[in-house]
Amino acid sequence: MKTIKFSLLFALSTSVLSGCAVAPVEMSSQQRSVIPEQWSQGEGVPQEQALRVAPKEWWASWGDETLNELISKTLDNNTDIATAQANLRSAMAALSGATASLFPTANLGADASRNRQNGSSSESFGADASASWTFSFGGRDVSARRAAQASAHASELTLEDTKSAMTSEVALTYVQLRLAQTRMQIALQSEKSYKEAMDLTQWRYEAGLVSATDYEQAIAQYENARASIATTHHNILQYQTALSRLTVLPLANIQSLPQGPIPLPPENIAVAIPADVLSLRPDVQAAKENVRAAMENVRVAQADFLPSLSLTGTIGTAAATVGALGSSGSGIGALVGALSMPFLNWGDAIEATETQKANLDRAQADYTATLVGALEETENALSGIRASAAKKASLRKATQSSQLAAQLALQQYSSGLEDYQTVLTTQRSLLDAQDSEASNWADWAIAHIDLYRALGGGWMPPDKQERK
Repeated sequence: MKTIKFSLLFALSTSVLSGCAVAPVEMSSQQRSVIPEQWSQGEGVPQEQALRVAPKEWWASWGDETLNELISKTLDNNTDIATAQANLRSAMAALSGATASLFPTANLGADASRNRQNGSSSESFGADASASWTFSFGGRDVSARRAAQASAHASELTLEDTKSAMTSEVALTYVQLRLAQTRMQIALQSEKSYKEAMDLTQWRYEAGLVSATDYEQAIAQYENARASIATTHHNILQYQTALSRLTVLPLANIQSLPQGPIPLPPENIAVAIPADVLSLRPDVQAAKENVRAAMENVRVAQADFLPSLSLTGTIGTAAATVGALGSSGSGIGALVGALSMPFLNWGDAIEATETQKANLDRAQADYTATLVGALEETENALSGIRASAAKKASLRKATQSSQLAAQLALQQYSSGLEDYQTVLTTQRSLLDAQDSEASNWADWAIAHIDLYRALGGGWMPPDKQERK
């Protein structure tokens, strides 16, 4: 009979523990249905992982030394990255604790005492070692460790995602700063042109060749140009303070950076995107790990429906003198086993299980949201790259034509062949054309930054892939 009971107990524990094996988190049919056919749906093969490059290497391919310096300082100093690193350390500590719970605990002790009674005294000495171990037939500790392992991996991925997000924000702010500085140059050139037009109009007005209306319009145009310079100064300062916050550098250091053009990515780098973008993106992987952790936490809660076995053992020695410790007859020992099972408190176990199942549903929903968000961001970034590329040639030609038209209009006005309205119109067109072209270059760079963020990091440029 005892043999039968033991066999049944062993079979029960084996079946429960085998059910705790980690099942891979696969995409549901709903999650797969939102992915376009041209997108890969794998799990991240080593060849595609090899296409990944570190943030510093990716941004170095843009060939802008100032951007490289800002990225490096961000990775070293950014507070969001520091917080993610601290969270990872906490998760790794929790994993260590969960791993330790799978093994017995042991303690060593020693004591000495002296008693005096009725003029006589006695001494006693002792040393002991104790160990205890608790085994859950529901696999509670095993599932708890697997949940901690998944959470630690999710924290590691979150750190990588934070690095991607922060370096992307720095690059975006840097591009916007360069665009604002380019607009400042355009504004200064416009101010100079409007000043020349105003001086010419003043001379013609004083000579009685034009009306006061033309002169007043020239003054208004010039003053508006000066006002726009002040606004652009404010925008530049905002981007500089943002970079100071992201890099944790003094504002004076940011303001002392050398000026330069809008940084641009390598040509055709968007065609070298890893096919398995969904599984490579850190936040998608982190969401998947959170689902796995939630699954294990459900098993942790369900384990409370099954009994637990606790074993406690003590071995030691006690004697009247230190020299007698360990001698024959001084040994003491004990072994205690206890089997416990919840009784009349299943309501708490049911509540805990349902709570963990709800957490699992939330994790699945978050995984789906992250998945479709990755698709949206990537498609939008690719569309932005195509749109900016399509406008490059036209905007360059528009700027050149507007510049020539403004020069001709001013020459003809000085000769009395055109009125001042034509001068105003061509100068405004030139300003708009210059601004549009600069904005498109910035949009081109920003779209690549958005793509970097959408893919969760950088990838190897085409020329390096071919050499590899």
